[in-house]
Amino acid sequence: MLKPDDQVRLETERRAFAMWWAGNRSQPFTLERHEAYCVCDVLFPSFFARRRMEWRGLFGWFAERIPFSPLKVFCYRRLGVKIGRDVFIAPGVVLDPFYPELIELEDGCFLGMGCRIMTHEYTATSFRMGRVRVGRGAVIGGWATVRSAVRIGTKATVGLNSLVSEDVPDGATVGGVPARVLKEKAQEEAEGTASRPSRNTEEPS
Repeated sequence: MLKPDDQVRLETERRAFAMWWAGNRSQPFTLERHEAYCVCDVLFPSFFARRRMEWRGLFGWFAERIPFSPLKVFCYRRLGVKIGRDVFIAPGVVLDPFYPELIELEDGCFLGMGCRIMTHEYTATSFRMGRVRVGRGAVIGGWATVRSAVRIGTKATVGLNSLVSEDVPDGATVGGVPARVLKEKAQEEAEGTASRPSRNTEEPS
């Protein structure tokens, strides 16, 4: 049985979460963890909400183990993930099954083997959740992890085994733990231009 102050705080946090979920969710939602009750009491206030969460976890576990991308895409769409055209999802990819509605995979993006896209996370003192968007044509390298409330830019590349905790600019290449920018779009374009032969170069006679 909760103390009156704890009950009031729980109800306040439940209302705050409901308002955030009903809005545009452009900013992450955060909670402090309390000894009196669990974060799950805020997020899943009813019996049916908890059963739905468990069902999603089971369905996500099944989708994770499917080896074929088209079938994985079909299953994750049924789960609520927003997936564009020509998206490839490699074996072992984990898309957070508890809040799949917060994930958006735009046209032509590629998710490498074993990478993870998380929409919620815990620390010893807090909880955070937020939208994740992987931009058009972006590539997430194998076994990389994308943190909640992060945007991967259009045609960006995330390196193998990286931890992405901040937004990645369009066209950038990032890598490391935590991931940092290794190459900007302008640098890639300049290198590409330098490597191409000039049209004005005369052929040797």
